[in-house]
Order: sequence, then structure tokens, then C-alpha cells
Amino acid sequence: MNLIQIAQETFHIEAEALLSASKRLDGRFIDAIELILKTQGKLIITGVGKSGLVGAKLAATFASTGTSSFFLASY
Repeated sequence: MNLIQIAQETFHIEAEALLSASKRLDGRFIDAIELILKTQGKLIITGVGKSGLVGAKLAATFASTGTSSFFLASY
């Protein structure tokens, strides 16, 4: 398999995962968004390992888009 085929297969797998996730969205998604938007203080995000890396990125993204937040590292 060449690199183009590997990349195409990877994109296909990721696209299928996103489609699958979109089908599971329900009212809880809206509830989470509303809760975040109503937050008066800082939004605290934490995680360990890979989820910690994602959490740190989320905290940075929230902060850069106007939602006061920070990542709480757990070791």
C-alpha cells in the first residue's frame, strides 16, 4: 500500500467515525453547550494521558474563543 492509499484509508475511517458520532447527538449535546455558555467563572478541563492532551487543546481553544478556561493537569 502506498502513502496515498494509506492517507485515503485514514480519511475514510475518520469520516465514518464522525458520521457515526453525529448520529448519536441528542439533547444532552445541547445541554452541554448551554451549560458551557452559561458558565460565569472559568471552565476547568482535566484529563490524563491522551485525554489530557485533548483536554489541554480544548482549554486553549475555549480560551482563544472567549470562554475563560484552563487545563488542570493530573499526575
